[in-house]
Amino acid sequence: GGAARLATPLKEVRSQIASIRRRLLLYTALAFLPAILLAAFFAKYFSSKLGEIIDYASTLSTGDFSKRLKDSGNDELAVLARQLNETGAKLQQMFEALQKEHVELEKVERIRKDFVINVSHELRTPLASIQGYTETLLDGAIHDQEHNIRFLNIIRANAERLGRLTADLLTLSRIELKSQRFQFASYYVNQLLQDCVDSLRPVAEKKEISLRFLPGPPETEVFCDSEAVHQIMSNLLDNAIKYTPEGGTITVSTRPSAQGNPGLLDVCVTDTGMGIPQEDLPRLFERFYRVDKARSRELGGTGLGLAIVKHLSRAMGGDVGVESVINQGSTFYFSLPTRDLGIGEQGALQTEFTSA
Repeated sequence: GGAARLATPLKEVRSQIASIRRRLLLYTALAFLPAILLAAFFAKYFSSKLGEIIDYASTLSTGDFSKRLKDSGNDELAVLARQLNETGAKLQQMFEALQKEHVELEKVERIRKDFVINVSHELRTPLASIQGYTETLLDGAIHDQEHNIRFLNIIRANAERLGRLTADLLTLSRIELKSQRFQFASYYVNQLLQDCVDSLRPVAEKKEISLRFLPGPPETEVFCDSEAVHQIMSNLLDNAIKYTPEGGTITVSTRPSAQGNPGLLDVCVTDTGMGIPQEDLPRLFERFYRVDKARSRELGGTGLGLAIVKHLSRAMGGDVGVESVINQGSTFYFSLPTRDLGIGEQGALQTEFTSA
């Protein structure tokens, strides 16, 4: 048998193989290029996001909680950003609360120091007077009847002032510590106020001051603690009598709430005194604040009467205010609820430990 032999040039084969290799390399490169580009993109994206997160964490560590990360998207880094933003918001709330608490503590500390200073001063003045006149009597003035009676009267007046100051301090303390109990009930306001006016009428008449009550509608009721109302009225009328000249007039009346609250009724004490400067009105209900310090002490005031009025009125769900015109007189008023506010025995203490 015969044999046939075919021959193909190797050069052409090699050329085809090289071409195939080149195409394979090109196709491989084209196949991996998008993956490489995507990998580069995501590497840059995640690197940028991680950098922002690291910077944000560093910002939080410095105490700056106001900034926020961009948290749009649903990937893991966006979820992490939202969680960090929530953490930052909570830290900011906690920080602001701590700042507010710190400010309040500083305020309370200032008030406490001022209160101690004021009390010390108020106590020192009558005590010094009592001590001075007592020593004078012991040094021999006790044998001078004309002088010793005058000195003893001064000692008694200062002792009474100390007693009033102590009583007022105890009253304020009970209210602020919520240890004072209130007995709320419904009262016809006309009868309640008439009783208050009648109890102070002899004091007014002694100074030749006309003290009158203008009753409102007879069916009007208020929901309050009658003893607290008596104390408020006693303080307001006592003040009005002190600062109203002989022959003047003090009028007690009621009116709708100056705040426009239909659930409150204003009780007004209007005098024909000298009036109070406008710049002093906002501070009148602060402890120990006096427009005329010398005259107030001369008249035996403790500087706590109006503060007690404010605290008692607010504890019953009302408030206080004052209107005044120089050389015409002043109107002090407090409001009382006309219905049960559900306050309870401890009162609706809104003032806390403040100076106002």
